[in-house]
Amino acid sequence: MPSLAETLKYAFVQSDSVGKAIVVVLAIFSAWAWMIIFSKASDMLRMRVACRKFSRVYARVKSPIGMGQQLDDLSGPLKAICAAGISELFDICHINKESQPLFYRHCRLPRLLSEKEIEKIRSTMNSQVNQQIVVLESDLGILGTLVTVSPFLGLFGTVWGVMATFIAISLQGRPDLSAIAPGISGALLTTVAGLLVAIPALVANNLYNNLVQTTSLEMDNFVTDFIASLQLEEAVQPITRPSTRENASAMAEG
Repeated sequence: MPSLAETLKYAFVQSDSVGKAIVVVLAIFSAWAWMIIFSKASDMLRMRVACRKFSRVYARVKSPIGMGQQLDDLSGPLKAICAAGISELFDICHINKESQPLFYRHCRLPRLLSEKEIEKIRSTMNSQVNQQIVVLESDLGILGTLVTVSPFLGLFGTVWGVMATFIAISLQGRPDLSAIAPGISGALLTTVAGLLVAIPALVANNLYNNLVQTTSLEMDNFVTDFIASLQLEEAVQPITRPSTRENASAMAEG
């Protein structure tokens, strides 16, 4: 029984020019798909690690204001969203770089935020969420296209090869299995090549889309939690203590 390499080589040699061209195109598609698969695997791994680290830090800090001091040591989409929210907060409260250390030291908003200002921060963060989703979904559309096109291209090559084989039989006037088999094997090679491109691309595409959906949900939840925590922070007011003069007056009256 011939090996897999010998079988594929024989089928390729027996293919006509159209079948060979389709196999070459599918080989290029396969290399392209695997490049995207490995590249996205590396990106997704770094992204998930960064999200886990950010979530641990945020759970420890438990303050949207306090997270501003932690951003330099973090990365990933959640950091970008948090940075966008804090930057918008600084713009609203007119906090420049010189006054940021004082702001972080007090860890308290300088004034109450209106509902419109809160919604402006939420809108800025949601916009950053959308930008991060676009980054995460980059190249996934190409994988989806390869998944869709490759089987049909392989099927086209098979139909073409079978049609050419039957035309040859018709011209010869008699069916000959030894003449039919090479043409059929060459025709079926394109279907095999199309499936070899589509199957791994489909598996990777579904896996990466699930990771994007999971991360998108985490980003939406973070925005909701950030805004809720910010509203709680801005509702906390410093306790007003009576002055020394007021204390003396009260003691005199007593």
